[in-house]
Amino acid sequence: MKPRLYIPLLLTVAVLPACVGDSPVGPACTPITTQQASVSGDTVTTTTGLQYIETQLGTGAVVEACRAIVVHYTLFVDGERLESSRDTNQPVRFTPGSGQLIAGFEQGVIGMRIDGQRRLIIPPSLGYGNTAGHPLSASTLVFDVEL
Repeated sequence: MKPRLYIPLLLTVAVLPACVGDSPVGPACTPITTQQASVSGDTVTTTTGLQYIETQLGTGAVVEACRAIVVHYTLFVDGERLESSRDTNQPVRFTPGSGQLIAGFEQGVIGMRIDGQRRLIIPPSLGYGNTAGHPLSASTLVFDVEL
């Protein structure tokens, strides 16, 4: 199966510069709050089971729910690189809390800063879960995200 079929929701946008917007993209947005459950070394685990590692601290504004953002990503599953928005130079524009992307991705960008980079380790329950017929159902997803 071609990698382009794995994450169709992440590639449905046009090329845009990285920014944080002042308003939601869509009409409905649910505020997202993330709470740390534990920290082990440089890995933060949230109460939902999402894990993340700050690979580069940004210097700009902090990402909040219900504010449009633009990110580049690279997806890995089982250590294999499946796809990257850098390959096509098409970043993803979305609003955390809008339900446009998988829950783990939307939760994982909250608290990032502009120009920051973060590795998200998303358990199946926050990814595609047991979605029948989806090639990544029951998979732990690893995203390198650049804001």
